[in-house]
Amino acid sequence: MADFLQGFLGSQQAGVEARNDVTVAIRNWFANRNPLVTRLPYVPVERIDFQMYTHKYRSRSTMLGAAIGSATQTSLTVADATFLMNHDVLEVVDSTTGNVERMQINGDPASATTINVMRGIWSQIAGTQGSTPLSSAVNGSTVNLIGNSRNGAEVNQTGLVTVGVPRTQYCQTFQFPVQIGGSAQTARAQVLPGGIQTPFDFNMTVQLQNMVDDIENCLYYGIAQGPNDATGITAKMNGLRSIIQTNNISSLTGATPVNAAAYGSTDLIRDTLQAARAGGGEPDLLVVSTNFMSGFATWGQAIQRVPAGETAFGTPINVLEAPFLHGVTIVEAPLLRPFTAIALTSSEVYIRNKRNPFWQLRGSRGDMVEGDWIAEMAIELVNESHHAWVEGITAFSAN
Repeated sequence: MADFLQGFLGSQQAGVEARNDVTVAIRNWFANRNPLVTRLPYVPVERIDFQMYTHKYRSRSTMLGAAIGSATQTSLTVADATFLMNHDVLEVVDSTTGNVERMQINGDPASATTINVMRGIWSQIAGTQGSTPLSSAVNGSTVNLIGNSRNGAEVNQTGLVTVGVPRTQYCQTFQFPVQIGGSAQTARAQVLPGGIQTPFDFNMTVQLQNMVDDIENCLYYGIAQGPNDATGITAKMNGLRSIIQTNNISSLTGATPVNAAAYGSTDLIRDTLQAARAGGGEPDLLVVSTNFMSGFATWGQAIQRVPAGETAFGTPINVLEAPFLHGVTIVEAPLLRPFTAIALTSSEVYIRNKRNPFWQLRGSRGDMVEGDWIAEMAIELVNESHHAWVEGITAFSAN
């Protein structure tokens, strides 16, 4: 806090920079306390509301929605047929017996849950597992998609829907007033930290940190709400905790982590990196609450600080790696609530900035000097299934 004023507001540029865009200063001074605000790329947006999209890759499996009753049955009910196409090759694994059958879809899916199939498509290969039609397979059995198979002469084939699923996001306005009376401003009895010269400068420093903290916290925990001027409702951004839905273990979804009371390193991989990869993502960034440092020590993982340089003002940038996470970058996030971890595909998350953080001096009113820190922005997450959120852990275990 003190260093910020001493190095920036107290510099020769203070009269210019402190009353205009301070994004560069924020990125340099608060890189470790507020990692998302300071490290994510900024992409300008011109509206208070905008659309985020999820473009899901083709699923690799579904389940039977009704049992197979005979070896001659050619119409199957599955939990989801929307990602299937004509001539897709499927592998059905009976969850009771483990028996396998391979079959081929015959025609476009009849509905969102119904497909017509050719049974036992490898029956010409004697003795090959999966070549004989199953006489039965219980409801809930796994149906794996192997891949599409064509003869090369098909025409007028139906394609898969590629329109993304939209979700509205709102830019949130942050305003932190700074006000001080003339008598307090001219008091010299107190000693302010870090070379700060006046109470007004000290209050500017504190309120800027408060605003950046608020932005960071809303990036995690914000709940979307559109503005309504008639009722005084202000625009509020959606945070990662509610944007991430597919791989979300939190109180929002009513889910509790497996082994929450004895959480291990393999549990972390399952709930974050593995979940995001299963959704089609390439997670390369793990944002964790501070108490995960104790978790890494409990697991016997000596996390290593990666040389990431330092900011223009000399602040070392904290970036960590753990051997068991195979090169995934770990960033400690002090404002995350305890026992929380977020796996992100970093190329698909950024800040949409409508108004960069800036200082606006109101001027004097009577004997009062006033000004405001202001920012307007939101986080955008593309393809929410490529990311993961886990919370609700109660204790770490080395076993």
